[in-house]
Amino acid sequence: LIDNPFSHLNVFRPYFMLLKLVLLLLFPPIVSMFSIQCVRIPCYMPYSMPYSMPLKNLPSFPRITSDRHCFTTALNSKPFKCAVIGGGPSGYFAAIHVSEKLEEYGISHEVDILEGTGKTLQKVRISGGGRCNLLPDTELDLRDNILKCYPRGERELYGPMMRYKPSEILDWFNSRGVETKTEADGRTFPVTDSSQTVIDCLVSSLTPSISVHLKTPITSISKNEDGTYALQTPSGTSTFSSIVFATGSSRSGYTLLQNLNHTLIPPLPSLFTLNSDLIKTGPFSTLSGVSLPHVLCTFNSNSSKITTLGPLLFTHVGLSGPCVLKMSSYAARTLHSLNYETTLTLNFVPGADSLKLLNEYKTLNPKRKIRGPTPECFKDHGIPKRLWLKLLDTIEIGDKIYAELSKKDLLQISNVLEEFKLHVKGKNTNKDEFVTCGGVDLKEVNFKNMESKVQRGCFVVGECLDVDAVTGGYNFLNCWVGGKVAGKGVADYALENYKG
Repeated sequence: LIDNPFSHLNVFRPYFMLLKLVLLLLFPPIVSMFSIQCVRIPCYMPYSMPYSMPLKNLPSFPRITSDRHCFTTALNSKPFKCAVIGGGPSGYFAAIHVSEKLEEYGISHEVDILEGTGKTLQKVRISGGGRCNLLPDTELDLRDNILKCYPRGERELYGPMMRYKPSEILDWFNSRGVETKTEADGRTFPVTDSSQTVIDCLVSSLTPSISVHLKTPITSISKNEDGTYALQTPSGTSTFSSIVFATGSSRSGYTLLQNLNHTLIPPLPSLFTLNSDLIKTGPFSTLSGVSLPHVLCTFNSNSSKITTLGPLLFTHVGLSGPCVLKMSSYAARTLHSLNYETTLTLNFVPGADSLKLLNEYKTLNPKRKIRGPTPECFKDHGIPKRLWLKLLDTIEIGDKIYAELSKKDLLQISNVLEEFKLHVKGKNTNKDEFVTCGGVDLKEVNFKNMESKVQRGCFVVGECLDVDAVTGGYNFLNCWVGGKVAGKGVADYALENYKG
């Protein structure tokens, strides 16, 4: 009807088109009786009912977009092309969901993952010491627990994580053969304790429409008049209808985003250990390798007070462990402004009244020497003898028995247990800082679909954004959720704008 071969009837062409569309909407079975060729057209109506409607020898079908109805064709002359820049976790997850959604919408497409280096998914490979801390405990409350672990991005991630809950992300991996376990500290790993399990899952989930290109750095990006993007690589220029930035914290990615007029919050290290001369070369140098299960770490600055609780590890140069890593994340910008030199307050017996416990212990063990094993009353806090003796050295209390300890002595011991002052200077110099704060200003991204508000058809996910989290699988969670939201965002963009 639409491509009527009788030219003298062309004057009736608009009316034939209108009649055809009305029939398609109201009486699809009747239309099918007069048809020969079958073409699948996803039809998004009030009840989201997909129809497979036969059409008569039509090379294409007119697209109609409105608030309630949307049609597209499976016979586009050219596929919708999407470039995912970056072959990390967010890039792979975005590419997979872009392709799956476009397939669901019936849009012919090609998705290219462009990775500048010779390997993909490197951050997945080395995460968790090669075990891959896939997610945090997905049973934790979203608002009160999970989102509180994002020093930057807590408010913005609420919407995406309500749409695609952490438990749904876990189900996605489980349904693809990744069996998982959640350990006592709230971190989720594959039961194989191997990051290769997660890598194999992501690689096997790539659809036939997805291609991975290694050693393909993007040297420049420009936007064409028709809204497409021209990507320049060493091998030439390619044009894409949409692009997804998943370049992590790479400088080249930030430069490309700035060239597309995005505002960049200066990137800074967000998860790092701290150095201390007292531990590196001072009297605490013999404590390397000592760990404690629960320590309260407090950082005071003129603008804020940050307190974190968790395991603490003495290294050969300073402090590490979740307690310090969390603090470094929350205080990343303040510590940078201080050139990473400040004083931390450590409470080795959080939740305990150490003075009361010491008095009770003195009563029960009056003849025991103080410079002996750690008192049993602090057993639950895991303070080893080596640390106990070093703490006593800082107050020069001598080699007394408990009966000889005065109130002042007991108060000094209590203070060094609950308020030990440690001067730190500098962060670790090892290049193992997996996370940075900073990136694209969150005000410039629509978190309903991860599309840039600055450039239509440009989507930004993962660590490109000024979003970061504490250790424990939360940064990967941001990658998975952002990639899935962007996948639907790109497909919806294609549905609305792609002409084929």
